[in-house]
Amino acid sequence: MQNFSLAGCDETANDILENIPSDSERRAATDGGTRRRGAGGYSFRRPAPFRIFRRQVDGGAESFEDDRSASNGSVDTNLRTVMMSQSAGEDPEERKITAIDKQKKEGDIYNISAEGDINPLSNDYFGVVANYFSVGLMMGGSTSLLYPVLIVKAGATASVVTASYAVIMVFWSYKIVFGFLSDCFPIFGYKRKPYIVIGWLFCAAVLIALAREGNDVDPRNLVIMFALANLGYVWADVASDGFMVFIAHREPIEKRGTMQTLVYSVSKLGQIAINLLILFGFSGPGMNCPGYQPDPSIPCTNNIYIIKRVDPELYTNNPYSWCYEMCDDATFEWDLSIPEFAISICFVIFASIPLYLRLKEDKVQAEPRLEFLAKFWSQLKRKAAWQVILYGMISHITFGVSNAAKMPANYVWLDLHTFQHSIMVIFEKFFFFVGLNLVRKYALNVSWRKQVLAGSLLVLVFNSLYFIIIFDVWRNSWFYIFTDVSALFMYTLNFLASHACMVEV
Repeated sequence: MQNFSLAGCDETANDILENIPSDSERRAATDGGTRRRGAGGYSFRRPAPFRIFRRQVDGGAESFEDDRSASNGSVDTNLRTVMMSQSAGEDPEERKITAIDKQKKEGDIYNISAEGDINPLSNDYFGVVANYFSVGLMMGGSTSLLYPVLIVKAGATASVVTASYAVIMVFWSYKIVFGFLSDCFPIFGYKRKPYIVIGWLFCAAVLIALAREGNDVDPRNLVIMFALANLGYVWADVASDGFMVFIAHREPIEKRGTMQTLVYSVSKLGQIAINLLILFGFSGPGMNCPGYQPDPSIPCTNNIYIIKRVDPELYTNNPYSWCYEMCDDATFEWDLSIPEFAISICFVIFASIPLYLRLKEDKVQAEPRLEFLAKFWSQLKRKAAWQVILYGMISHITFGVSNAAKMPANYVWLDLHTFQHSIMVIFEKFFFFVGLNLVRKYALNVSWRKQVLAGSLLVLVFNSLYFIIIFDVWRNSWFYIFTDVSALFMYTLNFLASHACMVEV
């Protein structure tokens, strides 16, 4: 948003001096009865105002323009007309914001481009959809794998698990920094496409390094590798968000929200796909049976911490060969290694690179850094922006904070092994996907305040059912899956209400 400035007007010093009353004009004003009494005596009316904007006559229609009006276009002319109709007490920035708000109310926001509606599934923009599928793979894979690796296999404490989640997701808090870099430092004139490609190549390089660590990678190294991989794909995701907003702005009013629903749905499909891989690949004895050893030539471990987590019945019946038998927590007889898991994600990333290179993007000039920050601050001061941001922050604080001991407690209380946990995550993503599309189809024009209120109350109700598990009224893993999935399904009302409106601001 540019600050309204009077610079460049054709008013000269001679023009201003011409408007200053002469002695004869003052005497005429006094003697001719044009005086008016004020609080402190007499004051004189100016015979003419300063001509900051000259009156131009074109075809009988009058308008106020400066010398630059011919090049600014009809939008700037409309802004100036609206701004001059505001009260004189408003500063230029307030008048500019008010003018833009009035334009949006009149529907000008829906006529951003002459290109018309853009098909996101076309060859020029299909890479945007593919990007969000890869984002779902990485987001779902890096977080869902922590449960079998840290809790089931390593027996990590609640604080370690919570810290690992926070470290992996830390770069999501710096999306604004990545947005600033991509807007102000375009590469060869492109501010989105190169950053998408570079971000995914960096992510793939980290995953290849993780694969070289082997299947017995230290959990701490695993967390650090996933955090670095997230750095790459978050950078790519920010650049892709620019494409998403670009396409969403060009949707007709009756299709508003389609692009956002599409990309978030595809992201959930990616998370479902990677959790299916975890379900079938990490539900074997190698991940779910502590101390399991597939090679009979290697003796069972004597590590007391591992033996304490072994099934007591299995250890009692086979004190010297317990490690060669599959425990009850294992669902399948096979296991997928961590290197195979990382390489499978790399395969999807490399297969998507040509789609990113084909993205249609016009070359632009780098935005001046100070001007970009000034625009950002002006946008942030708008009521429509900061209120939505404030709601998003409070919503994440209230709905995003969970008990750190919940996941280890579920493993102990409910015997929630990898197979059941993966099923729960898949159901969560699937019903979130269904909820997004239902809200998009039937509730997009319903009051967002009512949606947020209804969603918040329903989430509270289903989360409260966990007290039945805490107080040992009924501890059943499938009951917990039902309550958790239902709460997340209701959260879609809050999610779409807070995300759909940001594109319109």
